[in-house]
Order: sequence, then C-alpha cells, then structure tokens
Amino acid sequence: MYLEHFGFQRFPFTIAPDPDFLFPSSGHQEALAHLHYALTGHGGLICLTGEVGTGKTTLCRAFLAQTPAEVRTAYLFNPQLSATELLQSLCDELALSYDSGATLRELYALLNKALLEWYAAGQRVICVIDEAQSMPPPLLEQIRLLTNLETHKEKLLTLILVGQPELRELLARHDLRQLNQRITARYHLQHLSLTETRAYLRHRCAQAGVDAVLFSPHAARRLWRASSGVPRLINNLADRALLGAYACGRHQVDVALVKGAEREILGEAPRLSWLAFKPLLAVTALLAVLLPVVMFSPLFNDAFTAWQTPAADVVASPLSLLTAGTDSTAISCEQLQGERRQCLWVDWPFLRLQQLSLPVAVQMKTSEGFDWRLLSDELNPASFAGQALLLWQPPAGYNGQLVRPGQKSDLILWIRQKLNMEWQADWQVISPEGQNSKVDARFYDPLLANRVAQFQAEHGLSTDKIIGPETLLVMQKVERATNASGLAAEEG
Repeated sequence: MYLEHFGFQRFPFTIAPDPDFLFPSSGHQEALAHLHYALTGHGGLICLTGEVGTGKTTLCRAFLAQTPAEVRTAYLFNPQLSATELLQSLCDELALSYDSGATLRELYALLNKALLEWYAAGQRVICVIDEAQSMPPPLLEQIRLLTNLETHKEKLLTLILVGQPELRELLARHDLRQLNQRITARYHLQHLSLTETRAYLRHRCAQAGVDAVLFSPHAARRLWRASSGVPRLINNLADRALLGAYACGRHQVDVALVKGAEREILGEAPRLSWLAFKPLLAVTALLAVLLPVVMFSPLFNDAFTAWQTPAADVVASPLSLLTAGTDSTAISCEQLQGERRQCLWVDWPFLRLQQLSLPVAVQMKTSEGFDWRLLSDELNPASFAGQALLLWQPPAGYNGQLVRPGQKSDLILWIRQKLNMEWQADWQVISPEGQNSKVDARFYDPLLANRVAQFQAEHGLSTDKIIGPETLLVMQKVERATNASGLAAEEG
C-alpha cells in the first residue's frame, strides 16, 4: 500500500486499540489517571465513559499493560452475559478452576477465597468490564454484589466499568442508586480539539516511523470538522486520505484528498460536525440579545449597512493584482459581472494553482503577517497561506452549483461537447413517483459520469464524478491548449 511511499514502518491509522499509539491528550491523560486510581486499593468501583470511538478501549489496554507484576487483571469485553456466565468469565480471566456445573453461590465463594489469598500475599485484583452500557440492570446488580468482596479495611476486587454515554444514564436509574453511590471515581472522555487533532495526526505518524507533517493545516482542520474530533473517525479518514495521496503521487494530504475520503467513508454528502457551526451558534445567540437593543438606535442603519458590505481592502488587494494592466476598473467582485468574469475563492494546493496556467492571486505568509502576491515560480510554496483568488469565465450553463450524476443541468451540454460524448437518448429515469421517459441531453447519465471520472484521473483530480469549478477549469485549460496547438499547426 502506501507504507513505502511515505516511509512508514507500519500503518499509522489502524483502528485496532494499540496502546503504542495512545495519544497523550489532556483528556486521555486525566482518564488514565482515574484508571490508575484503581491501583491505590481505595477505589472499589470506577466508571469511564466516552462517545463511540474516543479511545476508551485503547486507554484500558494501555492501563492494563502498565500494571505492576503484583496486580492481577481481568478484562471482560462481552458484558451481555448471565450472572453465572459473568462469574465464570471472571474466574477464567483469573485462571481459577471450577466445575462446569458450579452454581452462582459456589462461584462466588471460590472467587472470594482466591481474593483473600491474593490479598494476604500482597496482590491486588482489577477487573475491567468494557461496553458496560450493554449490561442489563440485573447483571449490574451482580456487579454491586462483587463490590461487597472486602476486608474490614480494603476492597478485595476493584471493578472498572467502561462504556458509552448511555452508561451514565443507566447508572442514574433509581433502582441502581446503590451501585451508583459506590462509584469512587468517574471520568467522561471528550472529543479532541482542533489543536489536539493536529498533534494527534503528527503523533500517530511519528509512532509509525515518519516524523513529518503529512497533513496540511487546512486538511487537518477539514478532517477535524468531518470527524467531530473522534479518534476512530480521524483514523478512518486519515488512512483513506493517505491512500489517495499515494495514488496521486503526493507526499502531503490536502483538503481535496480529505474531501474525497469523506465521500468514501461518510457517504456521498460530507458530514460536518456541530463543531463547524459552533461559532455561528455563538454569533446567533449574541445577536438575539443585542439586536433588539440597537435596532432602534440612530446609528442602526449605518451600522447595519456597513456590516452587510464587506471591507473593500479585503477584496481590493488581490483583485488589483489580477486586473493590473487591463482596462478594468473593478474594485469589487460584483463589478465584474458585466464583464462575464467571476471571482473564485479557492483553498486548493499550491501545485494545483500553478497547473491552471491562469493569473492567480495567492495569500502568502510574511514576517509581518500576510500579503497578497501574484502566483509565480519565484514564490515559496511553504509560505502559501492556503487562500487564493482567481478570475474566470464559467462555461455556458454553469450556475455555481455542483453537478452530480443523475442530475440535470444546462452545463452537461457543454461537458458533452468538450468530452466528445454524444447523448444516448434511450436513458430513462425511474423514481418513487414512477417512470419518467422525458430525459433530455441535460441529464448527467452514468456513461458520461464514467467519462468525467476518467478525465479527472488523467489530470490528477479526485475521481468523484462531481463537476465543479476545479474540473471545469482543467477542462478549459485543455481546450485552450488544444486550440493553441491547432492554430500553431495551421500557421506551420
């Protein structure tokens, strides 16, 4: 796969709970500290919860691997058992022999005797029960009875319940209040922040043998938003993005590759987490408070108008670079509409922008902050800040929307012409409303979708069959090159 391409010694983003890959975030360190509380002998029952994929099992494996030699451990990962089966599994983990027909009372007595012997020998016993949210209330009552195994001074058995957030709700039930009151330490594992996600990606790569930044800052942000900061989803998306980079011959993952991974892992429509909308929610809440106060103020009209109008210098600087030496006097993107040109703000990789063979204004990092420059070979790609502006004339039929297979768009007529794909009029669409035979040449049919994917692959694009600005710009570039070669042939 991509191991040799990047220099990995092993796969960095496997979803197996490997303790070697445990990322020491502040939350994971605190959770591990709560687990280590079991080693003190004071905690009879400890509870660790967290959302699916946040690393609970990996934490448990790391904790069990760090326990000293005088500590006996048991790990139960199938809690959907009967009370008898639970005690049998615990005895199996602790290497205690019992008769196959032993009753619950006999198993309980056998376990109590062994615990007393180990306690006398200076040994502790810790049992980790994973996926505890699946345990029925009667089985949790058996857990409570196990906490009764104690001397006059200390508990003989420490139990660690690990589960999803539903475990907290389960323990809050009135009929389980005795068990809930016996929990001496509890911790809820949170998702990773953006800063932690970037460090997490670097940590996993380093543990696999590559100490380099393989994910651009914008790619890491996109990955964080798509995964909601859940480590398991980060692993899935990062692994697929690295595979895409390997397929394209690249050594760093960009936003486009993460988007492709989203479509493959999360479905056709990339899933944005609530984290992406958190700033918007905060602004909305602030407006709800301030708007009734200021809307009747004499300054309201001017303030509201200025708020709606973007700052001129934000657009004027890159736009002036692109229109320098032309007859255009536009200082805003809106003024270009009469010239059939449009502003296109993109966050594409530096190399992709160079391949467009078009004037592009790029935002570059400088010692004083950021500055806009006209794209050239003299610029250092490492200083690219990730934002760019280019002016383009969209093809006929383009309305600013992405076109996916199965949809209808006037743009498809232009696409067919550029790819030399004739319309096959025998296509029919069958929908829940019934069969529709009125399908015209504007229909993005499967044959054309395969041809678009082939074109995208030939030019290093994501083969998602979705027609958007990047695919259209490359098609226009190919068209210009074809026209130029034809003109040269005529003149020759």
